[in-house]
Amino acid sequence: MRKYLVALVAVVAVAMVAAPAMADMKASGFYRSKAYLSNYNDQSGSPSLRDSEAEQSNAFVEQRFRVKFDFGSENAKAVWYLESDMIWGDSSGSAPPGAAARNVGGALGGDKVQTETKNIYVWFKIPDTSVETTWGLQAQKDAYKGTFYNADLAGIFVEGKYEPISYLLGWGKLYENAEWKWDDATIYQVEVGWAPSKETKLGFNFYFLQDSTGKPGGIGRLDPLGPSGGPGPADNYDLKLYMPGIDGSMKLGPVKLSGFIFYQTGTFESTIGDPDVDVTAYGMDLRGDLALGPGKVFIEGLYFSGGDNPTDKYKAPITFGDFQTTSLTGPGGYAGWTSHRMIMMLPSWDTINVSQCLVGCSGGEYGDSLGNGGRGIWFIGAGYNQKIGDKMTVEANVGYLSATKLWSTNTAAGLDDSFRDKDMGTEINAGVDYSLSKGLEVGFHAGYLFLGGFVKDPPPANDFEDAYTTIARVNYKF
Repeated sequence: MRKYLVALVAVVAVAMVAAPAMADMKASGFYRSKAYLSNYNDQSGSPSLRDSEAEQSNAFVEQRFRVKFDFGSENAKAVWYLESDMIWGDSSGSAPPGAAARNVGGALGGDKVQTETKNIYVWFKIPDTSVETTWGLQAQKDAYKGTFYNADLAGIFVEGKYEPISYLLGWGKLYENAEWKWDDATIYQVEVGWAPSKETKLGFNFYFLQDSTGKPGGIGRLDPLGPSGGPGPADNYDLKLYMPGIDGSMKLGPVKLSGFIFYQTGTFESTIGDPDVDVTAYGMDLRGDLALGPGKVFIEGLYFSGGDNPTDKYKAPITFGDFQTTSLTGPGGYAGWTSHRMIMMLPSWDTINVSQCLVGCSGGEYGDSLGNGGRGIWFIGAGYNQKIGDKMTVEANVGYLSATKLWSTNTAAGLDDSFRDKDMGTEINAGVDYSLSKGLEVGFHAGYLFLGGFVKDPPPANDFEDAYTTIARVNYKF
């Protein structure tokens, strides 16, 4: 009896000693699972475009678990954000033999070494000021709705506020090369916001991207043409890209307007005597949100400039999606711009690990960047969502996507869009989500994509069939 009493006292003593420390630790995160039936989405890579109705659909389940640990107080904390992704039934144990691997571990037996570090950083306030600093591997997003970048990166970001002015200063290291003194990829940014009222904001922004990874002896990490390949700057270049822009939002009666416009200029300077390639591009977005009866409506349009010869002058905006073509700087799962609410044609707002689209995500059929291989894009879309009772939400969305330009035919340079037109497709989708209890939600979403004349392989290949996807999802947030 005495030994049990001693053990109990020991446990209580340890708990009392640990309690103050535990009070400074907080855990939050989510579990999400998505079951697919689709002739478009599969388990990896770009979408499965079908050229015959006889081809089978894909059926699979993916899941993600994320947990974020905050250690500290309201003035300073360290953050460790972990992630585990898998496809049910993919692999287990040490398969492939002796190797750890990301995004697997869902087969019989489990036991895969595959937990990822998404973020790990320290955040702190400067005493007696409004200044906050984030130092380490962190999540950051541009002022342009994620069209330029929405990513995890290592760096230092400082923000503060002097009403009605706010500011953010940032420096991020995208890739550290080891051949030359200046041969890395780095982002610098300055954002200044002015908010004269609660419902009006105007932002002035400047970004500078230096990518010197393509110097001789290095491996160029930036590929503005995406995974579809083709011509354009690759190795043996040095890029300096300048990007000024404005973003803003305001309310006009019942309508909230938001948008941005930016300009890019720079040069891919050849390091081996080849002709330089100049970059001259711009992008803009305008969105309106309106409360309509019991629900809400939005209309959004995006325009990215483009050109017909990216080997001569690059006229489409360069984005962080252009770094997704290499495993060293683009691990996958990239989906920067999602306010359009598309789930097939463009990056999905609900991406876990299967990130597939026509353009603009890490599994883009025509590139991971919205620059579309130098052609550019334009998009117009609308959506409606409504809450039914306290537990159910329904939505419906439609969008149209087009290339801004087509490549001129130059087979020697790898340019040939002669068999395409600019129409990339029209998507309609709808969904319903239901809250079962606090934090726990189930839902069903479906989409249909009418493929346009852009989505073709060169003759004599058959035309692709229109695509569909259905998704049953479970999401628990804690």
